[in-house]
Amino acid sequence: MRPFVVCTRALVSAALLFSVVACGPSDVVGKEKLDPIKEGMTKQAVLPIIGNGPIQPVNAPDVVRLTNGYRTQAYLVNGANYSVIWYREAAGTLDDSISRQTDTPILFRNDTVMGWGWSYYDKKSGELGLPNPLNERARLDSIARAQQANPPRS
Repeated sequence: MRPFVVCTRALVSAALLFSVVACGPSDVVGKEKLDPIKEGMTKQAVLPIIGNGPIQPVNAPDVVRLTNGYRTQAYLVNGANYSVIWYREAAGTLDDSISRQTDTPILFRNDTVMGWGWSYYDKKSGELGLPNPLNERARLDSIARAQQANPPRS
């Protein structure tokens, strides 16, 4: 083979490999279903799009932590109401951890969509001071490791 052909094939192969690696696995569970959700939509317009989720309340107090079978969290920050619907497709309970593999956040401000997906939520939760369950888990893990390394003295 001529050097030009070999070099071209190597470059094309490397470009294809890079494009696959760069895209990586999607950080959005249910992307096809969530694609119609746009910034500015009301929560009432979003609920028919996502349908009924797989989580059922076990105890009476669980009802306030669910919206249409999806885990919901609400926060009051600087006079604005923020809420997150954690879209998921897999069956589960409110005791399950939130993860990128099973959940996709849909962020609302005063019942209006701000955006959705982990990339969006990671950025906005930091800006707004909203809890990010993935960061919280890392913080709790680091506290547990520190406590194991330095047990309380009796």
